[in-house]
Amino acid sequence: MSKNKKTNLQLDEKIKYIGFDKDGVLINSFSAYTKEWGKIIKTKYNVNAQKAEIVFKNTAGQPTDIQLAIVLKQHNINLSKKQIFKQANEIAALLGKRIKAQPFPEIHNVLQYLSNNGFFLFVSSGQHGQVVVDDLKRANLIKFIDFYAGIRPNQPKFKKGLAHFRAASEYFKVPFNSFVKKTVFVGDTLEDIKVCTEAGITSICRSGTYSKKDLLKAGAKIVVPNLSKLSTILSNL
Repeated sequence: MSKNKKTNLQLDEKIKYIGFDKDGVLINSFSAYTKEWGKIIKTKYNVNAQKAEIVFKNTAGQPTDIQLAIVLKQHNINLSKKQIFKQANEIAALLGKRIKAQPFPEIHNVLQYLSNNGFFLFVSSGQHGQVVVDDLKRANLIKFIDFYAGIRPNQPKFKKGLAHFRAASEYFKVPFNSFVKKTVFVGDTLEDIKVCTEAGITSICRSGTYSKKDLLKAGAKIVVPNLSKLSTILSNL
């Protein structure tokens, strides 16, 4: 995944690293995932699909095990944390296998421009790690991505947020305190804003999953309808 980039950026340039959530930011998959989630929950737990979809929407951006735990608690289905984590991973893998959504129209050109102009790009997703890489390959985006991270079946604590950001800083061989100052993360959910705030990373959001008003209220620095002007936004930060 590593690239030897000829950067035209100054060494002290504020922004060098750009992180992206996958679903709802790079790939237009949120609606399809929501519907499929409802079907899977109905089949596995006999829970009303529409009610399950509401939980999925309201917890967008959170790890699958947390989403599943909320559904199960609402319907008095008792499973251990270990069981929930295992079954959540199975559901995440099913979602990735069944949903083959396409990237948003502008994404290929945006990532190509950023990569060619010296930015280092990474993806942090709440999806299963193998699904992340498979989707990026299928969408022909993997060639622009220096580092990616998803959830790991054997590591419950490795998830979107500080764990992923620290892994990215280690991959780029940059001290974490320096990394967060030179990084922006582009998400689409309230959870994305929360993890950025906790890490001290600037948050840019794509509206759609949530409204511009809700994203700004939650603390997003900038909210855009698409990423076509991302390079201009970055130059003005």
